[in-house]
Amino acid sequence: MAKLGSIGIDVGGTKTRFALFDEKFKLVEQVKIKTQDSKNAKDFTSAVDESLDALLEKSEKDHLRVESVGVGCAGYLNGDGSVKNSPNIPFLNGYSFRRVIAKQTGANVFATNDVAAALYGEHQLGAAVGRRHVIAIYIGTGIGGALMFGGQLYRGQNGSAGDIGHYVLHPIDSSGNSRSRDVLDDIASRTAIAAEAVKLAAKNRAPHLLKSVGTDITNVSSGSLAKAIAQGDDEIDKLVRNRCHTLGIALSNLVDFLNPEMIVLGGGLTEAMPDLVRDEVEAGVRANSKPESKKSLEVVVAALKDHSVTTGAAKLAFDVSLAL
Repeated sequence: MAKLGSIGIDVGGTKTRFALFDEKFKLVEQVKIKTQDSKNAKDFTSAVDESLDALLEKSEKDHLRVESVGVGCAGYLNGDGSVKNSPNIPFLNGYSFRRVIAKQTGANVFATNDVAAALYGEHQLGAAVGRRHVIAIYIGTGIGGALMFGGQLYRGQNGSAGDIGHYVLHPIDSSGNSRSRDVLDDIASRTAIAAEAVKLAAKNRAPHLLKSVGTDITNVSSGSLAKAIAQGDDEIDKLVRNRCHTLGIALSNLVDFLNPEMIVLGGGLTEAMPDLVRDEVEAGVRANSKPESKKSLEVVVAALKDHSVTTGAAKLAFDVSLAL
């Protein structure tokens, strides 16, 4: 007799990951594609179909019956599972995950923001099990956030709660143009850090990074930054530490305002250098938060690592299906 299985999909600005899980949400099989290899929604649908075919074939071999599929997508989603706005994947605006995936799999499909899915996964199966008031911060192409109050995800009035990437650091930008402003995405995202890193490489202040990826920002991944630091690029080390510390300073305001018991850190940058990111973010938080707010606060790295989103999306879709 076939056992229940589920599929989780993590749609990010750089890559999309598909994962098949067993009934205990243990990873069985995964498929990864580059999101930006798709030039439009039609191309993306073809890639989704091909990836799901591979997982469904594996599920049949392992006698797993897939009845639910969860999607965590970077951006803002409507209640019907369609994409309202995905700033880093504009060709997905208006895209209906529910329609495309249900047609392919015949399963119940639930789609939500990627970091909300990750936080649900960490709360159910990872670092935040047993916690009730949690902030999740994921550093990748942009900086994504999610909130949990009283053990429940908080999505706000229209589902956009947690949009930490647009947190304003300065009312005007560094050039003094009052019509612009510096936001957290522009300072501490992997994309922003990569932009500064290639400037250092071009000036030969990061020789190891220059040798490995050159000065093309599109070649600078979280892994290449971590490798450059490990090989002795001190300027890259200082850059990443400074930007993560700045993120911590910004989060200290949320710690005082919301009084969470835990901050969960994830995303590509955190996965590539977990100790550095956690230490600097925590230092920024603790140096600027009130004693009452930080007294019992924990700052941790996501236990589910690069499968936080896929696991959380799969578990959330499974739980929603049970409630139908």
